[in-house]
Amino acid sequence: MTTPAAPAHGSARRVKSAFAALHGADSALIVPGVVAATMGTLLALTNPGGHIVASDQTCDPLRGMLHQELTGLGRSVTFVDCTDVDSVAAAVQPSTQVVYTQSLSDPLMRLCPVNEIAIHAQMNDLLLAVDNTALSPAELRPLETGAVVVIEDTAPYLDAWGDVDAALVTGLDRHLPRIAEQCARLGGEVDGWAAHLLERSLSTLQLRLSAQRAGAERVAEALRGHPAVRAVHRPSYDEAPWALETHQGFGGLLSFEVVPEVRDLSGVLDACRGDGTPLSTSAQLPARTTHAHLSERVRREAGVSRQLVRLSVGVEDGDALARRVRRALDTALEQNTALKQSNGGERC
Repeated sequence: MTTPAAPAHGSARRVKSAFAALHGADSALIVPGVVAATMGTLLALTNPGGHIVASDQTCDPLRGMLHQELTGLGRSVTFVDCTDVDSVAAAVQPSTQVVYTQSLSDPLMRLCPVNEIAIHAQMNDLLLAVDNTALSPAELRPLETGAVVVIEDTAPYLDAWGDVDAALVTGLDRHLPRIAEQCARLGGEVDGWAAHLLERSLSTLQLRLSAQRAGAERVAEALRGHPAVRAVHRPSYDEAPWALETHQGFGGLLSFEVVPEVRDLSGVLDACRGDGTPLSTSAQLPARTTHAHLSERVRREAGVSRQLVRLSVGVEDGDALARRVRRALDTALEQNTALKQSNGGERC
């Protein structure tokens, strides 16, 4: 069975124009994968001998690529906590050319003060590149805060149906031709059919993000204070009042850490997941998925425990989702209590 041809000529061009417009830019690029997009961007913005300050929340495989491949190409990278402007400032060297950070890290959902980082970068003649995947232009437009390039993976927002493995890059016009050249050297391109699917998805971004944001807020609020939940990772304007000037919201992602007494998380995961359709909620354990290749010690140092559950909230009813998750957590606690009593009885 052959793949159907793209139903409309020029889908790639329209996707690039639409994405650029969402960020208030004039043009954009489609790149086959966020790793290639990030590598191409950082190579284009630096010279051999240049230094990059990068967020310590950057995950593999990208982190490994930045550390190994960029070093092999004559660049050096220092990973720091980019939620702390002082840490960024302390890491700057005479050879530093670029600061690279996520606007919101995943899975710990740590919010970066992009506007403050941008001010420091401008004062020191540095370029700021922002991965805005976890927020999307519906929540934050980093170019308006002083970034020169924005990179976004198509998952989880730009491509709501999960059909496309690609990334989009936009920014100041003077940087994009060189980024395009570097990305082309890394190989591959996004075909017309994939661009058509992405074009279809981008048209509903604002509507979807509004529902996902509301649902994530409902779930986060329901989990805070629950006896089975040790921590909820979700930004708020109370914790980051400066974001009122820059952010429309914090997207549909959150994570929470279940108390260690609850060892079987299967029921909690089942409750978190929706009906399996592309627009429903998805759940995963980062320690068993995105961070599974790391040692236990490295995961703990990164704050990613075995009990951490990461949610990408869909467009379903947030209150219903919150009730399901709370019931599952209640059940898990009850089962743990019953198991303790049973074990205690056996010992007697």
